[in-house]
Amino acid sequence: MDLDGLGVLMDKAKRSVFRLETLPQYLVPQEAERFAAWQAGQPHPPRTPENNSWLAELRQIIARGIRWYRVHVLDFPLCEYSRFELYCYRDSQAVGQETLLADRAEHAELADMHEDFWLMDDDVAVRMVYDDVGHFLRPERIADTKPYVALREMAMKCAEPLDDFIARRNPKLTA
Repeated sequence: MDLDGLGVLMDKAKRSVFRLETLPQYLVPQEAERFAAWQAGQPHPPRTPENNSWLAELRQIIARGIRWYRVHVLDFPLCEYSRFELYCYRDSQAVGQETLLADRAEHAELADMHEDFWLMDDDVAVRMVYDDVGHFLRPERIADTKPYVALREMAMKCAEPLDDFIARRNPKLTA
């Protein structure tokens, strides 16, 4: 499977698309320029559906009634990339994506949760494979979705909405 195949599976979702993130950083080429600008303290306008095709598409997906949501299990202290990601989540949240966060240290049941995946309609699971520093390697479709549904439920039970998390933890969202 490749990323195009993952996109096809996402496009087929009828009810929901869920993402579990467990890594402190994701070193993907699509974010390199924006991350570097953030690190340098350069101002950049928020991404909106008017200036970002992905956000325009996401807004349309959510408008069709498909729930698009994620939980990111975080480790403190936050690394620079995690702070950048928290800053960027607001853009997708503005078009309706639900972003929830969980502090691994606050929930013993999250201690060994280190596998990233996508779950579509609870029927399709795709594990995302990264190297030790966060470079994406490949997606892998998983036949048995039940363990991934259970992981999602555990993560959701421990997570709180982005805005609540930021208000409670007050992380630094600048470089």
